[in-house]
Amino acid sequence: MMTVEEKISYTLEESFSSLQLVRDNFCLIGSAALFLSGIKIDEIYDIDILVSNRDADFLAVEWRNRLMTAHVTTNDELFSSNFARYKFSVLDIEIMGDLKVNKKGIWQQLEITDKMSVPIGNFKIIIPTLEHQRSILQFFGREKDHQRIKLIDKHLLR
Repeated sequence: MMTVEEKISYTLEESFSSLQLVRDNFCLIGSAALFLSGIKIDEIYDIDILVSNRDADFLAVEWRNRLMTAHVTTNDELFSSNFARYKFSVLDIEIMGDLKVNKKGIWQQLEITDKMSVPIGNFKIIIPTLEHQRSILQFFGREKDHQRIKLIDKHLLR
């Protein structure tokens, strides 16, 4: 059985030839980014990657044979992006092009302003710093985000 780190590493290695071709910066967020920041998460089911709108279009062509057409999104009233979910061997990858969050009826672009590079497998990947991940989770504001904030706070207090 693969560890969470092995699952992330394997999936990123599988996708990296295409990710290297994107034109703009991309960044992992969500559970995979939390895990790579040292937060112990027992299981993750996908890797969330923020990209530009044009890179989301590019990956849609690159990964057209991996597209999960039956995937149903949730929280559509909260999130808006050039979204697609792709099937990889171990974990799925969710691509969010130009992700926006609805705050009191106003769509606000998620900007990753404080990031770092972490080694995973044979390459490095960009993730938000742990403090910035905390602010992103606050920005999202869902119940599961509040649970993850508690994990971050517990980790930061050590």
